[in-house]
Amino acid sequence: MRSRKWQVTGVVIATVVVLDQLSKEWAIGRLRRGRTIDVLPTLEFDLTYNSGFSFGAGAGYGPLVGALVIVLCGFIGWRIWVETLPVRAGILAAILGGALGNLTDRVVRGDDGFLSGEVVDFIDVSWYAVFNVADMFVVCGCFVLVLYELRHRADAAEPSSGEDRS
Repeated sequence: MRSRKWQVTGVVIATVVVLDQLSKEWAIGRLRRGRTIDVLPTLEFDLTYNSGFSFGAGAGYGPLVGALVIVLCGFIGWRIWVETLPVRAGILAAILGGALGNLTDRVVRGDDGFLSGEVVDFIDVSWYAVFNVADMFVVCGCFVLVLYELRHRADAAEPSSGEDRS
């Protein structure tokens, strides 16, 4: 059972990282020199680089943000290691894959040392933010995890059919 969990989580993590990195390479190749691609009225592909964290906050603190992401990846990896529920392990794997996708940018896209790289963002929702595939997996994974936990706890709190409901 444990090896099956690691196979599934490994495939999820690898798939997320590969999708993220391929989409970023596509964006770098297609969106150079200020080129944008209109997708919908408030959605376009527009290449930006982010040295901070969400919404451009923390610009200039890339190595510190990268170090924090390494710690968080370790924590999520540990949570997957001790997790007994396959669904929760899969959700955590999607979040970890997203974090590793952005961490990869910080490691391989920098010229000023370890963790100096900037994260490639290109999905521009004009009324919200510019983000990437890894960000989608982190945010959506966290959202699904919260919903799963709320549902799981609600199910655990319900009395079983044999108990008195008065």
